Amino acid sequence: MRSIFVRVFLTFWFASALMIVSMAVISSLTNAHPLAHRWLARSLNLYAKTAIDLYEQGGETQLQEYLAAIQDNSRITATLLNGSSNLSTNPVPSEALALLRQAQSEQHSVYAFQSQWLGVVRQAHDGKTYFFVAQVNPARTYGSLIDPRKFLFRVAMVLLISATLCGLLARSITRPIRSLQRTATELAKGDLSARASPALAGRNDELASLAHEFDRMAERVQLLLDQQKLLLRDISHELRSPLARLNVSAELVQRGDTASAARMQADIRSLEKMISDLLTLARIDASDKHSRKEAVHIGRLVQQIVKDASFEGVTEGKSVVQTGVFDRHVTADPGLLHSCIENVVRNALKHTPARGVVEVNIADASSHDAPMIAVTTTDEGKGVPEHALEQIFDPFFRLASSDSHRQGGAGLGLSISRRIATLYGGEITAHNLDHSGLEVRLRLPTARHKSL
Repeated sequence: MRSIFVRVFLTFWFASALMIVSMAVISSLTNAHPLAHRWLARSLNLYAKTAIDLYEQGGETQLQEYLAAIQDNSRITATLLNGSSNLSTNPVPSEALALLRQAQSEQHSVYAFQSQWLGVVRQAHDGKTYFFVAQVNPARTYGSLIDPRKFLFRVAMVLLISATLCGLLARSITRPIRSLQRTATELAKGDLSARASPALAGRNDELASLAHEFDRMAERVQLLLDQQKLLLRDISHELRSPLARLNVSAELVQRGDTASAARMQADIRSLEKMISDLLTLARIDASDKHSRKEAVHIGRLVQQIVKDASFEGVTEGKSVVQTGVFDRHVTADPGLLHSCIENVVRNALKHTPARGVVEVNIADASSHDAPMIAVTTTDEGKGVPEHALEQIFDPFFRLASSDSHRQGGAGLGLSISRRIATLYGGEITAHNLDHSGLEVRLRLPTARHKSL
């Protein structure tokens, strides 16, 4: 497997080496001189002018003192010639003899930058021609075995520095990726608490943002799995009671107690309703937000639900009425939307006392993002404790009361309604009325194009 660290490192290292070689070739082709070379030429010109002035003013004594000072302070061994005559006690360095002859023959200053830096400065003064010959002694700061003047040493230093910088850069890029890889491996092993962001504390770039998004995904997966475990636990708990009653009823029927058959039928209907609700939940989870939907006439849908609920409430004198606007459309799956509203209406009808009224109102609602439709269902029941207004939308949640056994149900209806509302970009909330009763408001986005 190819390492991305090696690939990034070699890419940057090759690019930096290519840049250095290109600069060297361009400098060579354009005859560009390094800054140190230009500095030496100007310095030797200044030294030569000063040496000539001191010689003409104070003779050989001042010239010799000045040359000694140059050697002590700048490590430059120099001498001054008038034509071919040496004016100081310092001999001409043997390495500079050939350079001196070149300057005398060509009548201009010449310099050499080889293992030792040499320079012969030609200056004319009051009809005389002077030659200032200088040899720069290198400082041995790298020890006797390491010579910074050597070409191979320079190349090695350049490669070492560039390799260090490229290695740090490659590590900075690949470190977040390795952190993501380790976190993904831990998640695959079952450790859902693993996160990538702590290892990238202090970073504020795109890779850090990727790690944060990865952690958000891991948190979402952990939440979904925890909810799944909780749902399975609640389902097993809810199924245990009716199954136990069915076993008891079956034994009683076998003994000849035919009255227990009615209880068996009630428990079977309860199981059937619970399984139907669970299948609806599974259908919601399997639905894609971007799947094919259609424009549903919300007025006609509510009208049918109200008609069915009114029929069920006739025996206890309960009535269900529809108010508000009628000709409105919502883009959704008709079956899921029907379940969403029907669960709310049936819950209101169940908690409304005899001869009570349930109202289902359709109204336009304002929103910053898009126009909304609000379907508000109010009943005349006792309401819900304030602390439980959010919990009533949790799966299998039921309020403890003296008649809870008579009310029945597994506590999945309102949970299904919230899941459907969220699926289509809406929301559902519950509020207690001032006098008595509960108000459940369902808000859904209005369809952009209604079907004809």
